[in-house]
Amino acid sequence: MDYYFIKVRVRSKATAEDLIGYFFGKAGTEPEFDFIVVPARYVNAIKIPLDLEYKDFMERFKKTKNKVLNEIPEAVELTDDFLNTVRIYIRRKGKEVFSTELATAVEHGDGDLLHMTMEELMKNWSNRIEMTISFKPMTMEELSMENFLSQMEDVSEENLLEVLTRPDVKDIPEIFPIIDPIYGKSITEFDIGDTIFFVVLNPGSEQYKKKLETAFPSNFRDGETVQPFIGTLISKELIVGKRGGRYFLIKVDMGKGIIGKGIVSRSLKIMGDMERYTEKYAASSSDDELFEKVGEAAKEVLKKTPSATNVKTIKKTKVTTSTVYSKNTGVDFFVAFLATLLVVGLILIISYYFL
Repeated sequence: MDYYFIKVRVRSKATAEDLIGYFFGKAGTEPEFDFIVVPARYVNAIKIPLDLEYKDFMERFKKTKNKVLNEIPEAVELTDDFLNTVRIYIRRKGKEVFSTELATAVEHGDGDLLHMTMEELMKNWSNRIEMTISFKPMTMEELSMENFLSQMEDVSEENLLEVLTRPDVKDIPEIFPIIDPIYGKSITEFDIGDTIFFVVLNPGSEQYKKKLETAFPSNFRDGETVQPFIGTLISKELIVGKRGGRYFLIKVDMGKGIIGKGIVSRSLKIMGDMERYTEKYAASSSDDELFEKVGEAAKEVLKKTPSATNVKTIKKTKVTTSTVYSKNTGVDFFVAFLATLLVVGLILIISYYFL
């Protein structure tokens, strides 16, 4: 597991507010997070399915947040206040500690631990909550594949696929950069001559396929990519789609006289640091299992079908004793006090008649 992705939906019974948001990151690093908070009467405005994959959820979340903050004035202050609450909590607990706690829970599929962690955070916002959590461990390969599949849908709708059939790129291998959502950078930040890391999605013509397998035998097994490539960016050309989307047609020098092509969205965060590559791949160059994952990911991309994932979802409603009886519960405390008196009264009556 390289990353954790946690989606959270919470209803505050104490303040009649609803929120939805996410945490994304890796153990030992500050997590990325964002939330939308609205009065309960506007809950339908933030109904985003928690079972969406990373790319789809993030796109839907961003569109929803922009719309909500523009159309529901109360949501602006509520959202800002909650985000500030999260920042304070993480700072007090420790960024690395909090992130590692989340990563450990996700990696081990421990929904109870994750719920306890989220509940502790939420107590700073509301003392009576109903919470649904969906979480998933993710690898860098999965993210690359998921981003590619999503991008290809957009590229197809933008009528950009015909660009790949131009005479200068028609027969050469098709590549796709490795995604690094935390430390990566946009293709717009890459300069000509920069190092770029990628996988081969389609070797191109039969001539190029044989040439690739001969030139890079360790990168292939049984005709399939099993190890990422390192190349040099030699060209990037801005192309605008039919609907106005902005992409780059890139050419990469793979070495040994072979050039690769690819279409890349400017919104993707691409790995561009040799230290990161070494940490992720080079240090594990003898790990066949890792290479097989990369190869499988490439094959799935070519089939245009996402790989199977195990998204674990846990839903719980908890009103703990400490919450119900806390000083801030007001009416809840009074009701609990009356219930206690009633129980004591019943015990005294039973004792009087039967003992």
